[in-house]
This record gives sequence, structure tokens and C-alpha cells, in this order.
Amino acid sequence: MRKTCAATLTAWTVLIALAGSSAAVAQTTEKNPLAQVKSFKCTFPLYSVGAWKSGEPQAQIKQADQFTLTIDDIDTDSGSGRVTGTAGPVEVTALLTVSSLHFMERSVTGTLNITTIFVSDGGVKKFRAVHSRHDYLPMSIPGFTSEPTVTQNYGTCEASS
Repeated sequence: MRKTCAATLTAWTVLIALAGSSAAVAQTTEKNPLAQVKSFKCTFPLYSVGAWKSGEPQAQIKQADQFTLTIDDIDTDSGSGRVTGTAGPVEVTALLTVSSLHFMERSVTGTLNITTIFVSDGGVKKFRAVHSRHDYLPMSIPGFTSEPTVTQNYGTCEASS
């Protein structure tokens, strides 16, 4: 019994020591250069469309008519920002991670838009980005039944002053 207790105590001591040391080497958002940017101008020249035809998923890649977004009023500490696109300015949630900055817009009708800007190598002011839109408004009228609409735009966001 004593050997079992001693072994258990030793195992717990090792686990606690490892847990403490992993916190010291854990990655943080402090070094993410996107945390300092307060606004972006984004352009997306390419996109894909996902749809369900007769219940089967399908996807198509298309060239966009230069879809653009402006993201400003970014405050990564409070997790907020504002996105201006085709529908005017909208308040969004901002989430800074170790390697990216996400902006999430959600509407009462169920639409979800997510824009992600990825960290680039040092000193760069232009960043790779993706904008995803998820939408579904269930509706059925004679000769038409709505389907979920999903698009994903690919492009870049440039930091602006």
C-alpha cells in the first residue's frame, strides 16, 4: 500500500511539474503583429460556392468581381471591430490568436460571416485572408425550394493607418 501511495505521489509531482513548465513555453498572442493593426482594406478576387443539388453537396470555383471589405475600429483587447462591405458597416467580434485575427459577424436571420487574416513573415503590410459566408433562409414556394448557401472568398488584406 505504501509503495502504491508513493508511486501515485511521485506521478502527481511529475505531472504538476510538467504542467507548470508547459505554461512557461505556451504560445501567446503577444507577438502577433496583427494585434497592433487598427484597420485593413481587403480584396478577394477568387471565391468558391458550395451548394446542395438534390441533396448532394457540390462546389465551384469562380473569379469574383473584386469583392472588397474594410475592417476598422479594431480593438483586440475588447474583441471588437467593424466591417464595411456591400451591406454597410456592421459591428463584429474580433478574436486574436497566435497566428491569425478572426472577425465574426452573425445576424438574427442566421447568416454567419467569418473573415480570417493570417500572420505573414516580419515587416509585411499585406496579409493572406479568407472570408466565409454561411447563409440559409428556409423557404418553399411552388417550383422553388431554398438551399443553404456557402461561399468562401480568397485574397489579401492590407494594413492601413
